[in-house]
This record gives sequence, structure tokens and C-alpha cells, in this order.
Amino acid sequence: MNKALLAGLLLAGLTGGFADAAEPSACTRLADEASRAPPATWAQADPLSAWIKPSQPAKPSPTVAALANDARWRSLLGASESQPMGVQQLGGAPVYLIDEFAGTAHCQSLVLVEAQPGRPPRQLKPPFDLERLNLCTTQSAAFARVLGQPAFVVGGAPSVTSPDLHYRIATWTGQGWGQRCSVKLRRHTAMTVAQRFCPPGSEVCDAGEPVARRLAQAYEAARLAGRPLDAQGFDGGARPDAAVAAALKPLLAEPGAIGDMNPPFPLFGADEKGLDPMLTGFSNADLRVLPVRVGARWWLAVVGRAGVGWREGDALLVALFAPPGRAADGVASYQFRIGPTGMRDAVSADEPH
Repeated sequence: MNKALLAGLLLAGLTGGFADAAEPSACTRLADEASRAPPATWAQADPLSAWIKPSQPAKPSPTVAALANDARWRSLLGASESQPMGVQQLGGAPVYLIDEFAGTAHCQSLVLVEAQPGRPPRQLKPPFDLERLNLCTTQSAAFARVLGQPAFVVGGAPSVTSPDLHYRIATWTGQGWGQRCSVKLRRHTAMTVAQRFCPPGSEVCDAGEPVARRLAQAYEAARLAGRPLDAQGFDGGARPDAAVAAALKPLLAEPGAIGDMNPPFPLFGADEKGLDPMLTGFSNADLRVLPVRVGARWWLAVVGRAGVGWREGDALLVALFAPPGRAADGVASYQFRIGPTGMRDAVSADEPH
């Protein structure tokens, strides 16, 4: 190679000519921004909103209308014919995301398409293998501007019950997909009592709240550790009275009782119109029933995540019952919310092209 040319290339690299190779990825920069953000940022529902700006639906145009109703993409996604598919555009590029959401888990199916004027649209390969991703409930894919750069962003919270956020990001160079990377943000959480429901004049309501809180914390810790809740150890190994012990073996399994797949969460006459059903009814995902002592008396306690069916919400519920554990035997119900309070750490990684 010509020595002058080689020297020029080396000088260009030293002075920024090779900036693309040395420039930190979007994920590295996101992690850096996250680490310097005020603590209050991480208590927000969308703590990355200052740096990740999701694209809005594409502006109406003949191209967008054609893509939203194209039989080829509809067949590929298995989309319903009852309404147009969703369409996003990647910045000012002729690149579009066509998608459909379906089912109670709000699962997303999508295809990326290049549509140039005067040319037939063609399918584009995504920068990530979407077949291996679970784009349902809390996770999805979208175009966005990440720190000002057009990008394809995939991810969200790993589950409904997780406070953490995981994203994979591919930036757009104007000619194709550029840097690919991932960022994982873990958050601290705290549990607070959100609401409690008790019949008028209840003697259990106040005394039962700290017991219910301790039970909710023990339940959550056991689930995170993947181990059973130590029912006997919860009350220091004490044995319940005969009536409660008899109600536990077996649990009353009639509809609306504590042994039912959908046990009651008594509201004691509260106006249900103003309550969120995802937060005031037990999910049937992982319920536990055990005896608890409040003061000098034993009760039957049901603890689990709020939700509807298998879907879990971000509240923990505890309900106390007298034996045998029917809805009419309820004496107190407590709703606890778990929310993020700050960032634990932010970890980024670059991915090969």
C-alpha cells in the first residue's frame, strides 16, 4: 500500500475517521445515562422515556394504507381481516413495521418491510431473531429514536411481576442495521399497603395488617427464591387451633371458597365500579393457604398475586377467613403494591452483526 495513503488512513483513525468503530453503542450510552439519572427517575412507570422515544403510527399516505391492508403481510401474520394492521415508519426511511396484536396476552406478530415508490414492497430481515422472543404482555417490538438515533427496539419487563427492564436495540445507519446491543436495568422495590377492606367495627382489621404485610413479604421472597412458603415456620412453629387445622385438611373447594381455583377476596361492600379487577381479585397462578395468628386467635389466610385467571398484576393480596373459609367467613382483606424505588444497576453488551 502507498505509504502516504497508509499514513493518511492512520491519521484519520486517530482523528475520528474511524469513529463508527470506536463510538459507544446506544446501549452503553443508555446505561451511562441511567447511572447518572436522579433516583426519582427509576420510580416512574417508564423510566427510559427521556432517551427512548417510540415512533407513532405512520402518517396517512397511499403507501401506508396499502401496507396496512396488504393481503401478503396479513397472511404472513395471520392477522384478522376485520381491521387494518398497524404500521410504523422508521424515521424518514422507506422502512416500515407492520404488526398485529392478538389474544388475552396481547401477543405481537410483525414483519419489517421496505416500500420504495414505484417498486413492489419487499420483506426485510429483522436485526434480531424474533422467533426466539416472547413478544407478549410486557414485551413488544417497535421503531423508536434512541438518544436521537432511529432504531429498532425489542423488550420491556421480563414479566408482569418484574420491576426490571431488558431491551435489545439495533440502530439504523440509513443504509441498513448498524450496531446491535442489549441493556438490562435492574431496580430496587418497596412494598406498601395500598388498600384494605374490612367490615364495619372489625376487631381484626388493624391488628391483622402487620401480619398480612409480613405474610405478603414472605410469600414474595419464597417465590423469588423458588421455594415453598414455610407455613409452620411463619408463626414460629406454633400449631393452629383445632377448627383452623381441620379447615386446612382438606380445603373447602366449593365455588367461592378458599380451596377453589378462584378464591374470594372479600370487599365488604366497597364500590367495585371504582376498583381495578386486576388488583382486587386473586390470580390463580400461585396461591398459598396457611394458618396465621392475629393476637390470640387463629385464622385462615390466602396470599397471592392479584390478577385475572393466569394473568398476574403488580399487587399482592392477603385475605383472612374464619373456618371453614367461605366468602361469608371473610374478616379482612389487604392489598399491597410493589413498586420500583431506584436503580440497582445497568448492564450493557454489544452484539455481533
